[in-house]
Amino acid sequence: MKKRWIFLSILLIFALSACASRSAEQVMEVPAEAPAYEAPAEQSKDAYNESTGAAGVMSPEETTERLVIKQASMRVSVADPSQSMRLVMSMAESMGGYVVNSNQWNSVDSSGKAYAQTSVTIRVPSERLDEAMQKIREMAADAENGVLSENVNGQDVTSDYVDSQSRLRNLEAAEQQLVKLLESATDLQYTLEIFRELTNIRSEIEVLKGHIKYLEESAALSSIAVEFVAEASLQPIQIGPWKPSGEAKKAVQALIRSAQKVGTGLIWFTITWVPFLLPIGLIVYLVVRGSKKRKAARKAAAVEQIQAGPKE
Repeated sequence: MKKRWIFLSILLIFALSACASRSAEQVMEVPAEAPAYEAPAEQSKDAYNESTGAAGVMSPEETTERLVIKQASMRVSVADPSQSMRLVMSMAESMGGYVVNSNQWNSVDSSGKAYAQTSVTIRVPSERLDEAMQKIREMAADAENGVLSENVNGQDVTSDYVDSQSRLRNLEAAEQQLVKLLESATDLQYTLEIFRELTNIRSEIEVLKGHIKYLEESAALSSIAVEFVAEASLQPIQIGPWKPSGEAKKAVQALIRSAQKVGTGLIWFTITWVPFLLPIGLIVYLVVRGSKKRKAARKAAAVEQIQAGPKE
């Protein structure tokens, strides 16, 4: 009989660990005798139903402040990317945050000139996120156009946080009950089963504690990922003293001057030469036309003579 009640107690612990909405105070005590088993179960069920009201588990808005994980990203043009990266790293530490990672590399433009580029990811207290972003904006070489891109995202994890805490309380309650069963167990087989289940629950408890800690730290410290670009690399292409934009301007001006000269020449030609060339052209046209007519008439007479043939 005693083994039977130990087995029923283990089943009771499994039910407790699967119910994420109950608190530690709602866990049923292990019955000592068979007739007392049904009554505590009904009382516990009624207590759980009542707990959904004013005296029970409260809504997340009533028990926990909103937990929001904020992440920001920026791309800024500066005079010296390396120096700006170091300033951001110092700023994060002075604000009570820390540096997640940093990188530095060189980019080469079409002229073969190398420019330094850097990136750094930091975490700062959430309440100082706007202050940190403003300081990064002030590092831009151009106050108006120096911030090339900027983005801020927020993720509300309040529901996940509250649910994880509830599951943790129930698992800890189940752990306490299993410890009591383990202390009172006398059969080796049931002792091993209880110990195995206790090990699994403790493993789940550690995982949940780590997840809750991650949510708390992520909400308390916002991340900022910044990429610094050398301002010189964003300027128009220039090879030595040659500037494409300046040469193009000169070419357009030369084209306009050439067009002006051609237009001026046409105007002078039309006014000074056309009145003399028109009569000469008309005479040449008439001479050529008369010559063609005479040549055609001689050719036609020759053909007619050939067709007529010699007279008999």
